[in-house]
Order: sequence, then structure tokens, then C-alpha cells
Amino acid sequence: MKIAVCGLVNSENLGEKFISRSLIHLLEEELEKRGVTDLSFREVDIRATKEGHYTYRNPVEKRMRTLSGYSLYGLPLDLLDVRLKRIVQSSDDLEKKNRISRFRHALWRAGRNFGQRYRRYFDARFAGADVIVIDGAGLLEYSWNEYQEPLLAITLYAEKHGIPVFYNAIGRAGEYDPKDTRCRVLMRALRSDAVKYISARDSLRNVQNCAGKRKTVRMRADAAFTVSDAFSVRAEEERSVIGIGLIRGNALTTYRRDFSEEAWIELFAGIARELDRRGCPYMFFTNGEKLDEELGRKVLARLGLPETYLAERPTDAEVLLHTIAGFRGLITCRMHSSIAAFSMGIPSVILSWNDKVDKYMKEIGCPERAIDLAHFEPVYVCDALEKALEEGVSPAAQARMCGLARQSAAEIAGILTGEGAGEGSAI
Repeated sequence: MKIAVCGLVNSENLGEKFISRSLIHLLEEELEKRGVTDLSFREVDIRATKEGHYTYRNPVEKRMRTLSGYSLYGLPLDLLDVRLKRIVQSSDDLEKKNRISRFRHALWRAGRNFGQRYRRYFDARFAGADVIVIDGAGLLEYSWNEYQEPLLAITLYAEKHGIPVFYNAIGRAGEYDPKDTRCRVLMRALRSDAVKYISARDSLRNVQNCAGKRKTVRMRADAAFTVSDAFSVRAEEERSVIGIGLIRGNALTTYRRDFSEEAWIELFAGIARELDRRGCPYMFFTNGEKLDEELGRKVLARLGLPETYLAERPTDAEVLLHTIAGFRGLITCRMHSSIAAFSMGIPSVILSWNDKVDKYMKEIGCPERAIDLAHFEPVYVCDALEKALEEGVSPAAQARMCGLARQSAAEIAGILTGEGAGEGSAI
């Protein structure tokens, strides 16, 4: 059985790799339990991005180096689409947004660097696949990252070739409005007869509304809750250092939130000073994003610290996991560094810049560990971390989340082997 696992698998943010590799581990276990041993897995990037880490000087060079099949001949339309996207994101006029979105959808279906590029990529990467599994993450989003078009392209490929599609613990983020053209593209992708199973990691009602009445969506958990088992990595026994997980300087401004790169630098520098005042050793780290590392160097410059205070930028998910395993606790901005820490029993707090973080912390029973923008203040953040360190990670919560992650993989395996997913199956 050849299984294509599709997600943000080639992202510089290696937390995305935690999801795909954990899901492959779970599916392999569950299918082997059912006697399926002739298995092969292929990771497919939903954005048609090349595998590997690349250096680049500007956005155009980044596109050329990182996007599979990108053509300079399609650059003018690509730049037009970027401008139109900004108009849509900044407007509150639904009619205006829909007019532009309909034009962009037509452009996407036909454009050299849009639909054409994706179709070539998917034709090559899905060739010979028996099954397509969407690995989860916050892919049911159209308001900022706009994954609706690639998801529809996958559905169309699956319909054409008669391949079943499974959505494993999918997440919702940002806007949700069925009257929005972008949302309707997303709904078309999920409501296809090619889609045989959908589970959600959050926002069950919205995911169910996307999927439609003919499919029953199950509430499960992100596969990355089992990342410690998937990579066979455990927390180190002797740990004293606090990990400070960085994020790019424009992380909030791109979401129309008033928090600049300078504000991030001052916040991270303030957190470091506060930890130092409390006698807590610390180290900055990233999930692999180049822009996150660039911000880290600016923070070090602000503090007058050497580069030894910034962990080397990881280019492999296992390296990142080992880095996290060496920390006593985390103050981070990336959800999957927190999930990885949770899987190893390491407490963390997250500077919450996206609603998916709040949903995650509620699911594990620690909503107060998601710190919103109103409380981005060093003393408050460090107080929250100290409380988290005192309380630790609940073994019961760990077991519950791992169980839900395994259950989703088991249900997919059950459908693939003809055993069924049980009551409420999407098929």
C-alpha cells in the first residue's frame, strides 16, 4: 500500500515535520496491527515547496529557490496576486472581497505559477499512490495562509484518479464565513465523495460545517502529540536551561495586529533579563525558520550577548526535538515546539498570536499557559512559566491526547483495511 502524506512537510518550520513523521509512525503501527506490512510512505508538500533549506536575498529569489516548478514568466501575475491578496485581507467589504477572490480563483486555476505548477507537482508526487492523507495542522484556513486552493487541487486529482482522501486531525484558523468565496472553495474540497474521513483537532463545529451534513467529523488530536515516541526521544534527565522560542518579526503585523519587530525584540530581550534576574539560565532557539533566526540575532545584539546564547538553526526535525528535550521549560511562540515539549513532559507557555494556540492549550487543560497580546510583558510571562514549572505536565492529559491521536490513525487504518471506523464514520 502506497500512502501519500500531505501537509506543510517542506516548511522551514520543522514543527510541521513533527506532524507528518508522527502520523506516518502511527499509520504504520495501526496498519501493521491489521496485517498490512507492505507499506511505503511519501511526503507531499501542500504548497509544492522543494525539500531542503535554502538561502535567498529577496522574495523573488526565495520563490525561485524554494517553490517547485516556479517560472519567472509567471512572476507578473504572481505579483498581481500578492497585491490583490493584500486588498482582500485588509478589506471588511465582503462583496468586494468576493469579487477579487473570484478573479483570483480563476487566475489560480489557470496561472503558470498557480494551478499549472501545482498540477505538475501533484502529478509527480502522487503518482502510484493508493491513498492520500492530509496530515492535519491548521490547513483549513483561507484568511491568511490560503490553503483552500491547494486542497481543492488535491481533491480534483483524487477525483480524477479514484484515490481516497483522508483528513487527519485537521485544524481551523482565522475567519470562517460560508458566504466568502475562499471559504466555499474550501468547502468544495472537503465535501467531495473522494474524501472518506475527516477528524478535527479543534473548531469541531466549523470543520463540520465545512465538511457538510453527509460527513461526520470526529474530534481527535494532532499526531505530533506522539512525537516523542515517533522519534524515540525523551527529555534529558538533567535540565536547568529555559528555552526561549523565537518567531519572525512580522508575525503579528501580517495578521493585522499592532506589534512590530522592534516590539518583539524588546519583549524577548526583556524576558531574558527577567529570567537572568530570577537566576534562570536560558537559551534562544528556533523551529528552523530563517526569519526567526534573524530576529534572534537582533535580540542578542540588543542584550550584548554572544551567539552561544542562540541554538544553531536546525535543518532536521530530530535535531530540533533533541534541542527541546534539553530544556527545563519553554517560553515559545511556535505551537509545535510546545506540543513536542508536552509529549516529553516539559512544561511550556506560549506567546499566543493565533487562535489555534488558545484552542491547543484549552485541549490540554492549561488555558492560562496561552498568553495573549495584552499580557506580552516579561514579568507576567516569567510568572506564568514559573507556575507551569511548579504544576508540570499532567500524565493524564498526555495519555488523553496521545490516545486521541492514535485513535484517528486507527480509524483511518480501519477504513483502509475494510474494518470501518466505527460509529459516525465519514463514509
